[in-house]
Amino acid sequence: MKINSKTKLLLNIVLLVVILGVMFYLLQNSFGEILAELKSTTVYALITVFACGTLYLIAEGINIKTLAEPFTSDFTRRDGFFAVCYYTFYRVVTFGAGTLISEVNYYRRKGLRVSDGVGVTALHMVMYKLALLVYALIGLLIQFSLFYDKAPNMIPLILAGMIVTFLIIAALLLLSLSLKLQVLFVKITNKLFKSQKLREMVDQANLQIYSLRLAVNGILQERPRIFKIFLLNLLKMAIWYVLPYFLLVENHPSLDFLLTFSLISFTVILAGVIPTPAGIGSFEFVYLLLFKPLVGTVDAVSSMLLYRFATYIWPFALGFVYVLWDKRKAIKGELKELNQSSEKTN
Repeated sequence: MKINSKTKLLLNIVLLVVILGVMFYLLQNSFGEILAELKSTTVYALITVFACGTLYLIAEGINIKTLAEPFTSDFTRRDGFFAVCYYTFYRVVTFGAGTLISEVNYYRRKGLRVSDGVGVTALHMVMYKLALLVYALIGLLIQFSLFYDKAPNMIPLILAGMIVTFLIIAALLLLSLSLKLQVLFVKITNKLFKSQKLREMVDQANLQIYSLRLAVNGILQERPRIFKIFLLNLLKMAIWYVLPYFLLVENHPSLDFLLTFSLISFTVILAGVIPTPAGIGSFEFVYLLLFKPLVGTVDAVSSMLLYRFATYIWPFALGFVYVLWDKRKAIKGELKELNQSSEKTN
């Protein structure tokens, strides 16, 4: 069904009002402590936070461009940069529910087919999870004796987080690549749906799944590209993982870099498998659990809030600006279209 210009204009205005309302709510509630900590921090910490947050976005932008390149030559590093900001914004305002949808929608708007966008999103998550798994495994190997002596109960939890992460990777690849699953889907739907309309919808879905499988398989066949994507994911996570050390070392000169790096890798992999909206709450709990014994409650909370700003609020804020600019452009276009329609009518 085609939506007329007036309806599209109204929808864009309503969405803009909702976005502004959600932004106001978040600033008043969820982000209050983080912004307060940002105001009271040192210049050194501020520079570190913004540098790491921005470098991560640049590395992730290159990563997304590398993933999307096989499907469109027009996708730039800038597009990749704002893709991160765009889906991070919607991850926050939808409490995690709209993350994948917004990412696929961004790729669609940049010229990718829906199936290609889903393929890029699936591989994006796979390579991200793989980087988490590699760093957690290295960290566990390096710190195993320390954890065995000081906190043996943490070892099974870390192993469980790694196993769940591996299962997520395997499930994503299986769903994206398995021809047997697609054939099974066709058989089941043929038995369940008999009406012509439903069968047409099923056929369309099957075509999308087939295109998704081709898209994912096509990227995986390019081994130099996959290796580059894997290295970019290791790089982007390293930018995040060095941040706690730089935030804490000023007050704790004897802090061990590898221990800090390992602890944040455990934090991220454990928070990623705890079922809470957008990881809200789970990350904070695990971070404080691991870092409080090392640096004390005050410094652990302070570094956690600043880490959250660099990895969560900073890309969200840039995404907010991007979405506002995008909605302004859409509303301006609809107003122009309405004026042209009015002139034709008169």
